[in-house]
Amino acid sequence: MFGAGSVAVAVAQSPQAESPAALYKAVEDYPRERRAEMRAEGKMPDRDDFEKIEREQRELAAKSAAKLAARTDLTGIDLFYLGVIYSRADKKKEALNALQRFLADKAAATGQAAQAARTLVVVYGAQNKMLEEAEAARAEYLRNEPQTPIHLFQNEYEMGLAYLKAKQYDRAIERASEALRLAKALDAKSMPPSQREKFLFSTGETLAEAYSGAKRKEDALTAVIDLFQLAFDLPSANLYRMIAGRFPDKVDDAQRALIARASERRATPPELTVSEWIEQEPLRLADLRGQVVLIDFWYEWCGPCLRAFPSLRDWQKKYRDRGFVVIGLTDLQRTLDGEKSREQKLDFLRRFKKGNNLSYAVAVAEKAGDNLGKYGVSAFPTAVLIDRRGAVRFISIGVSPTEMARLGEMVEKLVKEPGPDGIGEPLP
Repeated sequence: MFGAGSVAVAVAQSPQAESPAALYKAVEDYPRERRAEMRAEGKMPDRDDFEKIEREQRELAAKSAAKLAARTDLTGIDLFYLGVIYSRADKKKEALNALQRFLADKAAATGQAAQAARTLVVVYGAQNKMLEEAEAARAEYLRNEPQTPIHLFQNEYEMGLAYLKAKQYDRAIERASEALRLAKALDAKSMPPSQREKFLFSTGETLAEAYSGAKRKEDALTAVIDLFQLAFDLPSANLYRMIAGRFPDKVDDAQRALIARASERRATPPELTVSEWIEQEPLRLADLRGQVVLIDFWYEWCGPCLRAFPSLRDWQKKYRDRGFVVIGLTDLQRTLDGEKSREQKLDFLRRFKKGNNLSYAVAVAEKAGDNLGKYGVSAFPTAVLIDRRGAVRFISIGVSPTEMARLGEMVEKLVKEPGPDGIGEPLP
């Protein structure tokens, strides 16, 4: 699940292009350079692109590691480079061997490189049931500097997962709890959204399973409910989808529990980035505080999105006098095809809104990335429901009868709830 991370090491380098440091740098820089190339071509990398780039990086790392492994003169810091290149190639056994050889050289194993090596020994040791070796490397990491948030998280998560598999549930709970705390504190801007979502989900899942293994059923349920709440607080539809997929039998329990927690909710969702409003005065979420807002992420080419329109129209008509607002959000980048001009796309959307009798607000962003990443949306339609206090209270993905029924029930519940200073009267 985890790699070495980016490690800059200041050492004297050979002018040879094929030096271990140069090979490492080429592998490490590959994703950044590929993303820059794509942006220069006018394309914003999406999740599929990130995954493709990662595969290409692994292939490059495997070739580079093979070149280095064929040499017989590697010592000191060069062994570190070999180990982290093996790690990028997902060759864990070879990476662990090279990094242990590097750490055995006390004179060379110092600073940032040594800390990165210790983290990988923790990770690969834990994954291979070498708990004593992993614990020793973790202890050495904590005794030395520098320490980074991602390495601290990796160490705790991998040890928590290893103890869970070993059925040492108390130790698993201790480590997974700390890992979840560290995961929440990670800088969201320092990594792709999908990576942070994976970290949060995997850690929360491990914690819930550890509680369950320890026969602490109430704590296990609370861990799942907290994970759902985290998806709302971020907000992240992708995280919500992962949790609901893993714990489908807990969705209704979580919904009831989170309704009971309503007065505690204070997270504010990101403001929408909109370039055009179709036959509608501009709206801001901040100005809609005191009203219930449903943001529907949709595209005209999405069949399920079109099937959601009748329900959205009905709810808007039924509840608008009670302070309910629907915002249908799309973007120009993915509307129609790339050959159409901006004005042609806008003209199409105006006709589309009228032709489909969309009686609610329709907002249009320039690019897909303007809003999808902020709300963790990658499937359509996705509905994000915001209460009168301005907190995300529900996320719905798709248009199955069960999903639409849940969304409709939540709309009615939130409309009935009072908002700040008593705003929002109960329905008769």
